[in-house]
Amino acid sequence: MKVFSICPYCGVGCGIEIEVEKRKIIKIGPQKDHPISKGRLCIKGATLSQITNHPERLKYPMIRKGEKFEKISWDEALDIIAKEFTRIRDTYGKNSIGIFSSTKCTNEENYLIQKFARVVIGTNNIDNCTRLCHASTLAGLYEIFGKSAMTNSYEDLSEADVILAFGVNPAITQPIGFDRIMEFKKHGGKLIVVDVRKTETAEKADIFVRIRPNTDILFVAGLMKVILEENLENKEFIKERTLGFEQLKKSLEKFDLKSISRVIGVEEKTIREVALLYAKAKRAAVLLGMGITQHSNGVENILTISDLVLLTGNFGKPGSGINPLRGCNNVQGACDTGTLPNVYPGYSSLTEETIKKFERIWKVKGLPISKGLTEYEMIEAIPERILGMYIIGNNPVVSLPNSNRVEENLKNLEFLVVQDIFMTETAKLANIVLPAADFVEKTGTFTNSERRV
Repeated sequence: MKVFSICPYCGVGCGIEIEVEKRKIIKIGPQKDHPISKGRLCIKGATLSQITNHPERLKYPMIRKGEKFEKISWDEALDIIAKEFTRIRDTYGKNSIGIFSSTKCTNEENYLIQKFARVVIGTNNIDNCTRLCHASTLAGLYEIFGKSAMTNSYEDLSEADVILAFGVNPAITQPIGFDRIMEFKKHGGKLIVVDVRKTETAEKADIFVRIRPNTDILFVAGLMKVILEENLENKEFIKERTLGFEQLKKSLEKFDLKSISRVIGVEEKTIREVALLYAKAKRAAVLLGMGITQHSNGVENILTISDLVLLTGNFGKPGSGINPLRGCNNVQGACDTGTLPNVYPGYSSLTEETIKKFERIWKVKGLPISKGLTEYEMIEAIPERILGMYIIGNNPVVSLPNSNRVEENLKNLEFLVVQDIFMTETAKLANIVLPAADFVEKTGTFTNSERRV
């Protein structure tokens, strides 16, 4: 029997064809007519069965007994979880429980998880691992464009004349998405890669700009300064569709190209070459990755690059825009469905109007309106404010900074539930461990980088 599905690795969302025999995966191959992958599949997707069929998969609920875990029934596990979370909520308050959702879960699961947090527990202490990677694009793009997603599609990249890629290495992280870039190059497109190291993607670039770490803003400021000096800004677009142009010009006055060149470690002529190539292109697209977002000033990086896009009018047309390439398969969907501490589903702000709307839709009263804690804030709040946690498809002992502190804090919880497909480092600390369904064992949807469901 053959079953069609979507690869659960990266944010491209390739179509896969799964051959199943006696309820076991025999082979995984590309879905020939899929609109995104077009009959292609990388090695990560082709070897998915190794995860699904892995002998160390969690298969039943377990409870901690001293240093060991013992098998229990689902009914027993759910009864214990319900009683413990009720006890903690009623004793310490609704905000004493925190929930980590997952960018590996489906849209439907993420929606259900955030609804459980807000309706059943009564807290906005809900977050997902986007906090560690693409949260900067969520905040930055939403502020500038009103949406936190790719402005264009993968198909659109073939219509660009120039692609300017910041801190992203799709040759490795999104191989099938990178195929689109290579097709773009075959048709004469120019690829510019800006990174602190020469990546596999940079190897294929027409221009590789190796900047010093954390100098992205200065580099983009240099590009904008050249564009303004050469009178290459899109005056019509700026006048009709932007605000704050004069403030932007004024903010750039304090910079000079020579100083920028010295600080970022890039020759002035290279800065000028990139600026002219990008600004003179009829259609130019920007790609973003975690080399831009995983900084203490990640939001500022996104805002500055957005200024460059608007300055040249490369927005709202094919082959242009600003496009964050998501790392996990459902980064976009997990955020769209509201597993964030500061917004309800659809990025609905924490306002009285939002609360009334969702109380009407969900037929409940008393939904939380105050901002919840982020993943790291929840860990830091143990055990003073957070005493119970439910962690789903997330391994903060490994993913969060200062793993020793994270592990120590999790040990201080009164009650911890972890749900995953393997016994992770975080699961080993839990009071109750629940098995999770792999992507082929359930139904649901993902939202890829280009917002395709």
